[in-house]
Formats: sequence, structure tokens, C-alpha cells
Amino acid sequence: MKVLFTGMATSHCIRPENSTFFTLLADAVAEFADVTWAVPKLDWTKKDLDKFDAVIFGFIPPTSLSANKIYGAMHALGIMFESPKLKLVMDSAQMWQYKNSVGAVKRDASMLFGNFYSKRVDYSIAKDSRKYIDKAVEHMTNSVWPKTLYPSLPWLDKSKVATILGFIPEDKLVGISLDAMLINPEPARIGRSDAWAVESLKSTWLEPLGRLLTYPQNSTKSGRKTNDEYAMTIVRNSIGLIIPPQERKMGTWWNYRMFQAMNTSTPVSTYWQDTYKFHFSWAVLAYQIEDMTSAERQALAKEQRDSYIRATPLKSVAIKHLKETLLDSEKERK
Repeated sequence: MKVLFTGMATSHCIRPENSTFFTLLADAVAEFADVTWAVPKLDWTKKDLDKFDAVIFGFIPPTSLSANKIYGAMHALGIMFESPKLKLVMDSAQMWQYKNSVGAVKRDASMLFGNFYSKRVDYSIAKDSRKYIDKAVEHMTNSVWPKTLYPSLPWLDKSKVATILGFIPEDKLVGISLDAMLINPEPARIGRSDAWAVESLKSTWLEPLGRLLTYPQNSTKSGRKTNDEYAMTIVRNSIGLIIPPQERKMGTWWNYRMFQAMNTSTPVSTYWQDTYKFHFSWAVLAYQIEDMTSAERQALAKEQRDSYIRATPLKSVAIKHLKETLLDSEKERK
């Protein structure tokens, strides 16, 4: 079985150094298929794409700055939109942007060719040869959307994802949980710094919370860049990890930092309104974690990890589910 990984952003076309949901998908698919990463090109044909048994396509808000492979990607969508081989992946944490961005493109596809985007790859060529790009927009407007994968979480309902997106029917959404592949706890660490690890210091949600906390907050990012190794050091040495929810009340979404925390016996504090129905340990507030002893924090972290593991399918089961989802394309063609 041959599977192509491609999409709208560089991280969908060239495997990034940092771990993402998309790389996790690729690692899982590699357990049963040959995986190819490729930048989408304007000269791709249906014959080129039909060489693959499945096409895993990273779909982010098309007007976002991160969609730097948009022209080749939209060209590929125009060719493959109705093919059962195509599986979209909605992996942008800023879920609220999808509806507005897709809606804007459907209203006026020419906006993708504004001067603002003139430095994108293949801009000039795509502007003069829009056949399949326009066809992709037509499909986005009038056709049934392909099966769409998204990262499942124990506290995330499919109906909420469908509501937020607004343009993909719920029966076309497939929640994928491969998190068992990431949970590999190391021995608990002692002698931590009296400081927090924080995934996004600029979050407006963090402002009022920060006034209730005593300990300083350290960003998991190295400057503006994301670096898993750097983040792991910050998380491992902290009393806890704070993961702010996404803006515009989108809630807590899949984040690799959660697994770095679970693997280092570091308790996680996030948007309790999302997580309290899942398990009480995931609804403990940050100031309560500050008031705990080191032993109590480690016990809380273990409770969080254990409850998450209980709610997560085994690796073998998760990979089987993913394989069956991709093989649906074979059934639909027959």
C-alpha cells in the first residue's frame, strides 16, 4: 500500500523536526504502508495521484499565512476532491479560522491571488492557470466534502467539531486517536524549579489566571520558534504545564505538550470547563497545583496520565482503525 502525505503547509509536505498530529499520522500509517511526503505541484495529474492508494491531505484555513503551498494544494484538491482515496486532515488548532477562511474563498476565489500572497510558491503560474484551483473552489461550494480526519480527545465531541467547522457534515468527520503511541513515561523527576511551563504566554485567557499565581511562568517556546527538545526541558523542570484553550471559546485542543507533561509526571492545568466531565484530575486549577507538595503533584500527574490512558485506544487498535479508514477508499471504488 502506498500513501501520499501532502497539503497546504510546509509541515504537510516535508516532515518537520517537531512532533505534530500530522507526523503522528504518518508514523502510524508507516506501520502498514509505504509513506511518501511531497510538495503539491501545479503539474500533477490524476495519473500521478492515482499511483497512491490513499492521499492524506493537510487542510488548514486557506487564507492563513501558514498555507504557503496553497496553489499546488488547491490544484491537487481540484483533481482529487471527489476521489475516495482523498482524506483531509484538519490539524490547525485555531479551529475558528476554518469557517471564515473557507467561506471567504468560496465567495471569491480571486482573493487567493491578491498582491499580499505574491511571494508564495507558484503564485504567478497559478494566477495564469487556475483550472483545477477554480474547480477545487467549485467542489468546496457544491460537492460533498471528503472524509476528514481530526485529532480526537477524551473530552471532545464530534458534534462540537462539526459545529465549529460548519461546512463538513458530521458523518464525514472521523476522530483519530493515536495518542497511545506518544505516552511513554520516564521516571518521576525531583528537584524541580518553582515555575510554570506555559504553552502560550500571549493568551488572553492567561491574563486573569496569572494574577492568581505566585510562581513565574516560562514559555515552552524558544523565542518565536517551537522546539520540542527545548519545550521538554522547560516542562520537565516545572511544577506544572499550563495549556490555554484556543481563542474565541474554542476550548482545549490536541497539543503535543500534553504528552510531554504526561511522560514527565508533570501535572497539566487547562480549561477545566472542557475537561471536568472527563476526569476530576484534569479539572484541577493552577493555583491548587501551586498549593500542593511535590509528592501530591506527582500523584496528580499520574492520575491524569492513567485516566488518559484508560480513555485512549491501544496502539494496535488505533492503527487498525486508521487502516480501515484509509481502506474505505478501496470499498468505495468497488
